[in-house]
Amino acid sequence: MIIFIAVRLSGDPVLLLVSPDATDQEIQQMKVELGLDKPVPVQYLIFMKNSLKGDFGKSTRYRRPALELVMNRLPATIQLAVLAFIVSVTLGITIGVISVTKPGSWFDFLGKSFAMLGQAMPEFWIGIMAMLIFSVQLGWLPTSGRGGIQHFVLPALTLGWFSAASIMRLTRSSMLQVMGSEYIKTARLKGNPERVVVWRHALRNALIPIVSMGGMQLGRLLGGAVIVETIFGWPGLGQLILEAINTRDYSVVQTGVFITSTIFILLNLAVDLTYGIIDPRIRYE
Repeated sequence: MIIFIAVRLSGDPVLLLVSPDATDQEIQQMKVELGLDKPVPVQYLIFMKNSLKGDFGKSTRYRRPALELVMNRLPATIQLAVLAFIVSVTLGITIGVISVTKPGSWFDFLGKSFAMLGQAMPEFWIGIMAMLIFSVQLGWLPTSGRGGIQHFVLPALTLGWFSAASIMRLTRSSMLQVMGSEYIKTARLKGNPERVVVWRHALRNALIPIVSMGGMQLGRLLGGAVIVETIFGWPGLGQLILEAINTRDYSVVQTGVFITSTIFILLNLAVDLTYGIIDPRIRYE
């Protein structure tokens, strides 16, 4: 409902579709064709009724079903978000665990610095700097587009940087709480190697808050890739929504937000179900 109202505050799309010298009658006729002649509450009810049947309206720019446009762009965004998620989880958990096992060391200092910088530097700045260094100056990676694996590197690292820093901080704090527990002492007394104590016993018991944040971060990566996709010319859903906002393409914006919101809700449900797998104490009968 918020998005439905907000996009209509951006302006009238009809004024972008008709010629500058169009008459009032031509403008009104275009509004009737697009269904924009009715009051906003009536438009919302019609949208909700049609969306239950899978009809999210047509794009005023492309004259194609909005759902078709969104679903065509969604795989590119999912690919980028999943790869960025893998990078962020791998870096975040690895750095966080090693920092705990070597407190006060130079690696611990670098890990905390990485977490601080990762949450302080905005994605657009990281993306521009990465493009300047690795694409313009060194010529190692392409600046834009979607193709081979080399096209994924800079967008995935840029998108996953903030999530990696967040996961690293949470992993470190969660592991610090677990490492002083009695069952960790018992595991050591049984003669288990330190790597088994840390990676099997401690990490598993510290995973619940990490999994919770991971699910939230994956949803954020899917829905918040607009900036990264714009910087690197990535033909994903984020770029499509941004273009739709600029052209006042109501149906595409509404459909894009609807799909990403649905994915976000399903991810949270999956996270809740994962709790029972990680910790037997909270499994449902």
